[in-house]
Amino acid sequence: MRTMSDFSWLLQRLGSSRWRIVLGLLCVSLAGLAATADPLFLQLLIDRAWPQRNAPLMLELAFGIGLCFFARSVLYSAGSLINFSISQRCIRELRIELLDQMNRLSEDYHQQTPTGEKLARMEHDVDEIANLGADTANQSIRAILFFALYLGMMAKLNLSMTLTLLPLFPLFAFVQRHYRTQLKERADEARSEIGSAASILNEHLSAVPQIQFLGAEEATTQRAVAVWDGMLRAQWVQRRTQMGFSLSMSAILALAILDVFITGAYKVFHGALTIGGLVAFSAYITRVFEPVSSAMDLYARTQSVGASIRRVRQLLALEPTVQDTGTRRLPAGALKFGFEIQNVCFSYADNSVLDHISLKIQAGERIALIGVSGSGKSTLARLLVRAADPQSGEIQLENRPIKEFTLASLRRTVGYVPQQPLLFQGSIRENLLYGNPAATEADLQQALATAQLTSVVNQLPQGIDTPLGPGAGGLSGGERQRLALARSLLRNSSVLVLDESTSALDAPTESTVLSSVSKFCEGQTLILISHRISSLTWVDRLVLLGRGRIVETGNHEVLYVRSALYRSLFDASAHDASLPRN
Repeated sequence: MRTMSDFSWLLQRLGSSRWRIVLGLLCVSLAGLAATADPLFLQLLIDRAWPQRNAPLMLELAFGIGLCFFARSVLYSAGSLINFSISQRCIRELRIELLDQMNRLSEDYHQQTPTGEKLARMEHDVDEIANLGADTANQSIRAILFFALYLGMMAKLNLSMTLTLLPLFPLFAFVQRHYRTQLKERADEARSEIGSAASILNEHLSAVPQIQFLGAEEATTQRAVAVWDGMLRAQWVQRRTQMGFSLSMSAILALAILDVFITGAYKVFHGALTIGGLVAFSAYITRVFEPVSSAMDLYARTQSVGASIRRVRQLLALEPTVQDTGTRRLPAGALKFGFEIQNVCFSYADNSVLDHISLKIQAGERIALIGVSGSGKSTLARLLVRAADPQSGEIQLENRPIKEFTLASLRRTVGYVPQQPLLFQGSIRENLLYGNPAATEADLQQALATAQLTSVVNQLPQGIDTPLGPGAGGLSGGERQRLALARSLLRNSSVLVLDESTSALDAPTESTVLSSVSKFCEGQTLILISHRISSLTWVDRLVLLGRGRIVETGNHEVLYVRSALYRSLFDASAHDASLPRN
């Protein structure tokens, strides 16, 4: 039942290509008719033209056989090209749908799913599905049509010989049932191992410099080899099962051919069949099992590709943990009321990170979330941008539950820069324009100046048009962070959340950058997270967290007097900032 469900899903995917499928079927059907005619011409050539030494008839029949062969080749080639176009279209549509789905899925899915596994579904699985889909309708109709045509022609040539072959067809069905479960299980195992191998390889290749620094080349290579060995074993078992299936089919075909020649020779000796009739019948017997064999091959491929179909369907059926069910849109411009966090709790598995947090952030306020590592600062920031939702409690924005706003509207209003931002392949200009495609040259230069990057960019070979390459490896960690910050500034969000986004900078540079950002974001709400508290003394309010709770709030002067924890954190930060950096 599950296989039929997968098969039905695949046929539905081909709906947009139905006219191409019809054209392909027309080509295949005409090719089948051409293939049906040439054995009859061959029979006439042997039984009539040669014995009568009728040269003109021999020439006509030979021309007819050649024409049938050529027409069959042309029509099959046309059908093959049409199938290829169907496959390409299916690949494109599926990959776009999968990419859209991955863009919908929440941060937790992408954190828990290796990149290699996602690539395996978008590349290998989609290719398998599309190639099978292009052949499904073609081979299915071809198998039914050609089988009926060839069997009818065989019955017309000699009904009794045809009847002797009929018991072999139930044997085909028996072999099919015998291998059905095995083919499916082996295919699922192989697909799973392929996904694991792709994931390990992607992780290894993206971390080669770190592997070298750790001196872990041998250990990581052995790990990759072990996963590859598992993949190869699974593929070997799958291929061995497929070969067993194919050999069983071949054995039945061999029995059919043996039956035809023994029975046919007996009938020729007794005058019940002409030599031409036997030659034509033998041509049909090799062909009548061809559509059956194609159907069996299609079935085996369906079992194999069924694993890919299930993996893709499973991904498409996933729902994001952060549901985009809101209908309201936030107006452009500065906030009027700000955020209100009401009794919010959040946990990762059994680890409580935020414990009944309540906090109000006024519109236009400059606020800093501080505390020791693990106190919940970054988690609270992620909740404000709805990278996740609290398990209990509520967050309001502009006096409405934050879930009432569409995610697109929320993320236009609330900008977020993490500690380890992603920069895309392309130039600095192209990376900046992801923040605002309509940004002018003046806008780009102002954003670079605010992030204290102007002198850095001017020193590059092609300035703002310098290609960054994979991972922006030509920039330092601090430069990458500032470029991501400049990109976010171009969005002109009403709220900007900076989550340790200047951690790679030295203290003086960080202070300069944050001061510049504060001036640039005049009238906007600014939420900062940093371990270097000495760079945050200028904010309107500091919120000190500890063990998932708010310990104290206030400005620097108040907290330094009131809170021993704040005093120790600030003194340690000030001491670290005074140390020289190499």
